[in-house]
Amino acid sequence: MLVIGTAGHIDHGKSAIVKRLTGTDPDRLPEEKLRGMTIDLGFAFRGDDEKGTIAFVDVPGHERFVKNMIAGVGGIDAVMLVIAADDGWMPQSQEHFQIVRLLGINHGLIVINKTDLAEQDWLELLTEDIREKVAGTFLAEAPIFRVSAQTGDGFEELERYLDTLPARISAQRDIGKARLYIDRSFVLTGIGGVVTGTLRGGALSVGQTVSVWPSGASGKVRSLRANNREVTRAEPGHRTALTLTGVDKENLVRGGVITDRPDQTYFEDRPVLALSMELLPEAPVSLSDRRRILFITGTSEVEGEIRMYDQKVIKPSQSSIIFFRPDQPVYALTGDHYIARLPTPMVTLGGGRVLDHLPRFPYRREAHRYEYLKTRTSDTDLVLSELSCAILIPSNTLLEHSTLSPSQVSSAVKQLIKDGLVDRFNDKLFHRAHLESIVSAFEEQASAYLKSKPHLKGLTREQVAQFSSTDAEAVTDLLDWLIHRGKLAKLGDRYNLVGRGMSLKGAIKVAHDEIIAQLKEQPHTPPRLALLAKGGKEHRDAIKFIIESGEGYKCGSEFLFLTPAWEEIVTFIRKQLNATGKLAVSDLKDRFGVSRKFALPILEQTDRLRLTTRDGDVRIKGDRYDS
Repeated sequence: MLVIGTAGHIDHGKSAIVKRLTGTDPDRLPEEKLRGMTIDLGFAFRGDDEKGTIAFVDVPGHERFVKNMIAGVGGIDAVMLVIAADDGWMPQSQEHFQIVRLLGINHGLIVINKTDLAEQDWLELLTEDIREKVAGTFLAEAPIFRVSAQTGDGFEELERYLDTLPARISAQRDIGKARLYIDRSFVLTGIGGVVTGTLRGGALSVGQTVSVWPSGASGKVRSLRANNREVTRAEPGHRTALTLTGVDKENLVRGGVITDRPDQTYFEDRPVLALSMELLPEAPVSLSDRRRILFITGTSEVEGEIRMYDQKVIKPSQSSIIFFRPDQPVYALTGDHYIARLPTPMVTLGGGRVLDHLPRFPYRREAHRYEYLKTRTSDTDLVLSELSCAILIPSNTLLEHSTLSPSQVSSAVKQLIKDGLVDRFNDKLFHRAHLESIVSAFEEQASAYLKSKPHLKGLTREQVAQFSSTDAEAVTDLLDWLIHRGKLAKLGDRYNLVGRGMSLKGAIKVAHDEIIAQLKEQPHTPPRLALLAKGGKEHRDAIKFIIESGEGYKCGSEFLFLTPAWEEIVTFIRKQLNATGKLAVSDLKDRFGVSRKFALPILEQTDRLRLTTRDGDVRIKGDRYDS
């Protein structure tokens, strides 16, 4: 089914044209019929399953109801721009035209109505004027029809053209991400809450579990009605009404979204939107930091504050990138089109597309991190730019919150791999040049740091994150990659550059030799750690080196034994347990000439290792004795 939206100035006859084409009056509200103008969205249908069905979305032309107009044309496949012959191109003609252009509509036709009220010469001039105004846009080559909804003149030609459109224009794509922006909600006796809207992005079926934005409530589709018929499945582009079970009616409000995505935390955790912004030539103000705007996508509209990216001011007719923080999070996919208006007075400023979702406003010093936003144009560029924002991304989650379907993402990835720009690792994707630059910067910083501290065993996880400018979540992937590529080796809780050894020099070497001498002098009764570390930072670094290099063994928090001395103690303990099945404190005292001050910490350490376990006054084999 093809969805065509009307656009045009108030009282130019949009509803009258739809009525003559379909036999249905799209003005449904009593107030609309009384006042003779459309206030909210109206709907009517033409055609059949054989020729193809066209759904008309009739939108209001009055300036006070432009937000309703935006809600109507947000889900259409083509636009019918209506201009009255007696009035010509009017303010709402211009505003509606700009809105449908900014919303990414690529197909359309132009209808000059009320030809019975104008002379032929005037119609020729009006046609020429319209052509000039739409030059260079998607309507530049659009057909222009001259009709009179009052008399019926010209409708035969218009109808013949419309009946060819379902076969010529691709209807909305199924990208596997169903969304229904609620434009109406009401209660039917015996049925409950009903919501209506134009279904986008995917299909919905009776019995399917869905969630409701922004409440987060989930429920099941109880019934579906699409294009005025009861159905079990509604397709993208269908004018859809549905009822839900398990959802309170107060959660079903205009501007909300019914979606097949169960998890909405992505949008809640990343409320700031990066937006492309084109300011209209007729915009009454320029945009600068902290300006408040009204953001409209689908039927959702929310005020919020903006921050500029690389320009201090965006003037009318200019384009740039802005960051927008709505007062409440918005459900909008990367790639969605939007319209920006002034909250007061209600005037259209411009619009563009959602480029990304961010957890907060970026700081000025971070501007270089957002260069990727400038490249988000084609599908391939979007995939490549997304991969440039991370270390590795699982294939099945890449751009899952965008308007690209999984098949589009997969196709783009295949081409990028073929071109040598992207590769896979552990079922994850990475941008070759991006990862190489991160690794190169990390190696440079890590090498310089470890060269200045040769006594260290390696880097902590936190240091790897610091030297690679990587967050705590992504550093796991980076470490796996570096180890896999043979650039890092894991040594306990540290990570060392492959091929790098540990060494000592200067004051730390002096402290090390002093400590080793003391440990050799008293191998089984060493000085307490606190006493060894009293010499200051050099002694503490020397102790760390002795432990990390394997020269010594740290026994609890109290003592440091030379490794051969500790191994001698452990060997005796094993020999004693193998011989008698038990070990007493006195056995250690007799064998090594130590007091309880040493014997107890030794046994507490072997208990922690589960080599031994306490059984009354003696130790027996622990559950890791044989490991």
